[in-house]
Amino acid sequence: MDKISITICGDGGCGKSSITLRLVHSQWIHEYDPTIEDSYSVTRNVDGLPYFLSITDTAGQEEYRGLWTASTLKSDAFLLVYDITNPSSLETLDYFMDMINMEAEQRVEDNERLRKELGPQAARAQIGMPPPVKILAGNKCDLKDDRAVTSRDGLEYARKHGCGFMETSAREMVNIEETFSHLVRRVVEARRVHCQQDTPRPPQCTEPAHTTALPRTSVDATVDGRTRSRVWRFIKRRKTTEPYEQVQEQNAMARTEKQTRKHCLCCFR
Repeated sequence: MDKISITICGDGGCGKSSITLRLVHSQWIHEYDPTIEDSYSVTRNVDGLPYFLSITDTAGQEEYRGLWTASTLKSDAFLLVYDITNPSSLETLDYFMDMINMEAEQRVEDNERLRKELGPQAARAQIGMPPPVKILAGNKCDLKDDRAVTSRDGLEYARKHGCGFMETSAREMVNIEETFSHLVRRVVEARRVHCQQDTPRPPQCTEPAHTTALPRTSVDATVDGRTRSRVWRFIKRRKTTEPYEQVQEQNAMARTEKQTRKHCLCCFR
């Protein structure tokens, strides 16, 4: 069973813990209790295959953000949550986006360094980690009357930072399972692409192009039309001379046979 690590981040009070508890325990807790860091595990089937999800619910308050550990940044995917009724919660995601982007750049550098160190052996092993997957989730979409961040604003923010986009509601359980299924599919695809980059491709043989055209010469390049007519006359002459030679040979054989018969008749008389 493949294991996928997911880190949930965002501003305090945007509903990160509510989303996690909805997925893991199918519960929704109305009371707000600030989280420092909680870990959960759950198994989900996505596209007919089982996956073990290791979920880390991180702190959103600014005073706790420094507690992010290196293991948290090594996650396969990040779910960035904001509150659609609080525009500042979307702006707060810039801090987490910067950290995730720096981690992505660090992974690329580490992968290149490992490839150089291993040399030819790198072709027989999977090197490093693929880039982290990011999905933006606009939570509390059930509070339509209090909406302050439109879906278009959330989508544009997601496109700007190169991540997927969903709107969720932990209270009404809207798009909770779908969001995590989307995360799993993106991680699987990222791993597949990363594995293909590490696997060397066999050399491809290029066959020479087949052509029925006559080889060109220096004369063809200068007097192209005249050269073609010469070739055509040669082909035409060859077609007409071959039957003519056969006719001549047949006529000679007929004359010889006629003379032979004539001599035979004279002898008979």
